[in-house]
Amino acid sequence: MSKNNEKLLNINEFLPYQLVSLSTKVSNDFAHVYEQKGELTQPQWRVLSHAIQKEGITAKHICELASMDKSTVSRAIKQLQDRELIEMLVSPSDKRAKTIAVTEQGRVLYQMLTPLALAWETELLSCFSDEQKENFIGLLMTLQSKVE
Repeated sequence: MSKNNEKLLNINEFLPYQLVSLSTKVSNDFAHVYEQKGELTQPQWRVLSHAIQKEGITAKHICELASMDKSTVSRAIKQLQDRELIEMLVSPSDKRAKTIAVTEQGRVLYQMLTPLALAWETELLSCFSDEQKENFIGLLMTLQSKVE
């Protein structure tokens, strides 16, 4: 087969590239919600969100759930502690481990950001009909389970 007839990968049509590109654009667009209204960085938002969802979560678990590296999570935790939005507690099951607890101030901030985040999501998905939205979420979940 000559070089002219070879089938080459078109990066713009390659699913992993499309997903990463879309993810970056969506994430950057959403960032204004937690940056402007909550004065949070993306890692801080993710740590706070996971800590709210799962009481007593560890930094290691957040790294796994959010696909973030340890240094980024550690830095976000320190910054959130400095703002008194979270605190680190000794784990009741393992005295060597530390768990994250969201403070009242952190909960108030998260509760203030939640309706803004949901409104942003509703606006983003408004290009879909209800049926398309349901199918899209189902397809995302199917892909997620396939790669896990």
